Amino acid sequence: MNVRAAVPNSFTIGNLLCGCLGIIACFEGAMLLASVFVVIAGALDFFDGFAARLLHVSGELGKQLDSLADAVTFGVLPGIMLFQWISIGLGDYYTPFFERPFSNQLLACCGLLVTLFSVLRLAIFNIDTKQTDNFIGVPTPANAFFIASFPLIMQWQLNVNFYNPVDDLETLSLIIRMHLLGPYEFWLLTTLWNPVFHITVSFISAFLLVAPIPLLNFKFKNFNLIQNKERFGFILMLLLISIFVFIPYLPALRQFNFPFLDYSVVPIIILLYILYSFVLFIFKRFK
Repeated sequence: MNVRAAVPNSFTIGNLLCGCLGIIACFEGAMLLASVFVVIAGALDFFDGFAARLLHVSGELGKQLDSLADAVTFGVLPGIMLFQWISIGLGDYYTPFFERPFSNQLLACCGLLVTLFSVLRLAIFNIDTKQTDNFIGVPTPANAFFIASFPLIMQWQLNVNFYNPVDDLETLSLIIRMHLLGPYEFWLLTTLWNPVFHITVSFISAFLLVAPIPLLNFKFKNFNLIQNKERFGFILMLLLISIFVFIPYLPALRQFNFPFLDYSVVPIIILLYILYSFVLFIFKRFK
């Protein structure tokens, strides 16, 4: 392996290390830390490809190493996170897995569908020569970011101990008053504590990972406006949405009272990306 090829491969190894540390964090009651590792791994995954293109190095080793790292970080880790979320919702988080009711074991394992189909998706990607300008199915990093946003929302946005779900309405209303949660935050709280939501996410994610739906590839080969008009169009759309969302907070800026970052925007952006790509696909078919 030449010296130049070692640069992007080092980023890939860092991606893999983040995945391993994230898995450890999940089993040690630190899913928020696991989410941070997913974000760091996403940055490393971007820079390994960027470095490879910048240094003009590409080879089978880098391709296979990248897929193996992604299988761990964006396949195994989000599957385990969903496994833990379902366990939390069922009230089994603190119970050893093989001591739980069999039905709860099966339900918790639904989260691992994301792992199985992520690995299948990466294997298909490795042998598919058509996925250059577009992805076929949701990319594993995008799916991992969607799932990794849940602990960020619960702890950094809602500021609750999400390992102990609340079923009692009186206690739940007390939490809402203590944290000054509005209707939207209340919906987020009850949804993310609901195991049905996470089981549904598992099945839908597993389907979208391998669904024959073209999605936009954001790996820029150059910055030509015409050749990348669809990519720049999505970025412009996000900027406009951000501006309109931020306008209500402008009076607060004069008092240096900055609004908190709404982490629920992360899954919204992922959903917009899927919808935007699907609309482009339909438009091209009719055109």
